[in-house]
Amino acid sequence: MPLTRAHYLIFGHGADQKMAQKPIDITPSTRVLVALTRTPILPIDALSELIDNAVDSFRTAATGGTPSAVRQVIIEVPGPAEVARGEGMIRVRDTGPGLTEEQIADSMRAGYSSKNHFDTLGLFGMGFNIATGKLGRVTRVISAREEDDHAVQVTLDLPELMQSQRFSAMAERIQKPEGLRHGTVVEIRGWWPDGDANSGFIRELAKMPKKTLRSRLGRRYATLLRPDAANPVVITVNNERCQAFEHCVWSPDRFVERRSHGKIPARISFDQVISNARRCLHDGTDFGASDTCPRCGGTESREINHRVHGWVGIQRFDNQNDFGIDLIRNGRAIRQAEKAAFFEFSDESTGRAEREYPVDQQYGRIVGEVHLDQVPVDFQKQHFQQASDEWQEAVGFLRGGSLLPNNWTDGEMNDSPVSLLFQGYRKVRNFGRGDMYMGQYNPAKGKADRIPRSVEEEYYQRFLNREPGYYDDAKWWERVEAAGEPPIQVLPECPECGFQNTPTAEECGGCGEVLDGKPCLDTDCGKQILRSATACQHCGTSQVPKVQLPWKCTFCAQENKAGAERCEECGHVKDAPHPASPEALDNASVEAEELSADQLAVVLADGKTSSPLDVRVRTTHRPILPAFGQAAVPLVTSADTRRITVYIDPAHTVFTAMGLRPEYLIATEVAQFLHSLHRNLQSRPGHSAAVLTAEVLRKGWGDAVTDSADSVRTAVKSLFDQITERILRAPHADSFYDELDDAQQLALADSMIKSGAELTELGRLKATGGYLRYCDRETVTAFFGRHAAGWFGGLVWEDPWPSESEAGPVIAQKLQDDLRLKYLRCLEDCASYLRYDQPERLIVVRARAAVDFLVGKLA
Repeated sequence: MPLTRAHYLIFGHGADQKMAQKPIDITPSTRVLVALTRTPILPIDALSELIDNAVDSFRTAATGGTPSAVRQVIIEVPGPAEVARGEGMIRVRDTGPGLTEEQIADSMRAGYSSKNHFDTLGLFGMGFNIATGKLGRVTRVISAREEDDHAVQVTLDLPELMQSQRFSAMAERIQKPEGLRHGTVVEIRGWWPDGDANSGFIRELAKMPKKTLRSRLGRRYATLLRPDAANPVVITVNNERCQAFEHCVWSPDRFVERRSHGKIPARISFDQVISNARRCLHDGTDFGASDTCPRCGGTESREINHRVHGWVGIQRFDNQNDFGIDLIRNGRAIRQAEKAAFFEFSDESTGRAEREYPVDQQYGRIVGEVHLDQVPVDFQKQHFQQASDEWQEAVGFLRGGSLLPNNWTDGEMNDSPVSLLFQGYRKVRNFGRGDMYMGQYNPAKGKADRIPRSVEEEYYQRFLNREPGYYDDAKWWERVEAAGEPPIQVLPECPECGFQNTPTAEECGGCGEVLDGKPCLDTDCGKQILRSATACQHCGTSQVPKVQLPWKCTFCAQENKAGAERCEECGHVKDAPHPASPEALDNASVEAEELSADQLAVVLADGKTSSPLDVRVRTTHRPILPAFGQAAVPLVTSADTRRITVYIDPAHTVFTAMGLRPEYLIATEVAQFLHSLHRNLQSRPGHSAAVLTAEVLRKGWGDAVTDSADSVRTAVKSLFDQITERILRAPHADSFYDELDDAQQLALADSMIKSGAELTELGRLKATGGYLRYCDRETVTAFFGRHAAGWFGGLVWEDPWPSESEAGPVIAQKLQDDLRLKYLRCLEDCASYLRYDQPERLIVVRARAAVDFLVGKLA
């Protein structure tokens, strides 16, 4: 259809363009405000928007040269019963400088934002509308300034606006409310009715326990709430103060030592200006080299420092979830316990993200608080804008590239704060000073074990209570330093002369005083004599009762004649308890909390759950002999209906030579007990010792005994990574290349190409041994098989290499062959394991045993 003159007028074409121009009203519909209330945010995020406005008012006052003497945000939140009745209100009051009528109007205008994009939490001009609109239908703002004799009150009634179809609200001057000399009060009421999309929003906030709400706000605004903050803020909820969250970290003067990095402190602080930019005051755009804003054409600008400050450190305990770094913008934690940004590495060649920490175990302990005031965030304040240059340069400063040294190029060193902590604290294997972790000495193993988690929980609670020695790390550090030290045996002192005696001494070695005695059977004498004495040393009276009968030995059941003090067959003392009885084993064992289980209950064959059973395990210091002449057994059990006690000998060959886990045999004992206890289920399918053992093991010790194929594969790769870095300095590392066959050399070249290394570097790598980084694990194993001697004595393995000077040439050769073969078989098991996609269970168990042995032998 041809264009008419009317079309030309409509489109403003040609010479008639000016004639056709006229202003049109593009004010958005009042429905826009209601639409904003459908924005998906959490109730605590809505409340935080109002807190942010209060905090911004304090900053505005300080920037204007009139800082608030008192910086307080007072919050009142109704309870669920009030909300259910349609009553109550949310009130947020601050002690800021107050607002003018125009400033109140600006805060209520959707899309309005002040000129200052850099020092405030409110960024997009819609937070106030979204927050108040989601919480309730009617919002009243009352604000007063110190210099005014009146307050300003504005009420925004969303249903009324919808009905009138007008974008306006009336401002009125009122008398200052009592106690409001200056500051702003925001009140929200009129809850959305059932059926509205926001009807449940206020209910979620109201039913949240106020202690929980204060705690979550205490984490979100922790750096503002602390008394030592530059300008601390006080936030109260229903008249109780929010306490700032505290990270339970080691002090900066604690450190570990690593061969590659030296001393690495447990807490690293930083305050670094990475770059700076001149930005527009209207929209925050970078001016670059221009004199005007490339976006809006404005000329007002401000020099902004791209500053990263804060700290990263090591938590005093590890946890599966409670670790990560808090990222903060102008005092509010935008990201809490952020992990992906710091512990995942994005491979640019593949585009895939690989988790780098924690990989050696399930638990992490790197935490921190980092301020990124210059980095923009999304409009819901849930995350920083990760595509921005400010984010990229900040993360680059904090963590650098990959945290794993085997991903570094030759000569590269990642010394970023997060990388330093990763290099020093990525593993928790050497409890005590080695990896800076609380431990306790295990006499059965002869080394430190991990501290029970119940002790950690107790220490953390005392930290939260701010108890001296627990709030600071003095008491925690005592557990670190004492982890590898055997407990000092307490020697009882003689009450007469103070001489220290052995624990089993019956008389003092210094003065002869009776320490463990009994009264003489002769009542006329009645003096204390040694408990083992068969006659009184004072009056000579026999201490053996005159009425004596033949007796049966409690150990070997031999019948002995009356008057015999020891068994004629086995020499066991008369009336002494059986050496495998609970009475005797209690004194010869210590409790093993890591093997015990509280309130263990399993589903039985009839579908019912068994009564809770406490399983307590004690490890003995000597072999357990069940009967005279029989070999020692790995464990014995004592049980009643509510408790079963298992005495276990960790040095028994089934554990040391056969490789069985103690948990398996403990579960078998518990299963046998349950099987006998429920004899009424004998005819039921599934009521067998084997089925019950599997269920008991799963419920009681599943996490401890489960070795997945992937976890073993990860452990093997980590082992070879550590070995490879050490053997670069091994004897024959440079000449071993000439021993590689054609297939091994081709595999090496292929690995270098895939890693992005230049083949022209091969000559240099051969001279330094660096080519070994690109060898497969079978080749590394072959290197050990041919040149094992140089690996021992602290380079790779802590065991010394047998010397001819100490044992002679024949014996030394035999010892060397045995030692080399033992380690070689384990290395071969580990290297071959990686070829399996879905290994059988026996192969997984064998590889796990091999990698545990080799990791335990690393220097």
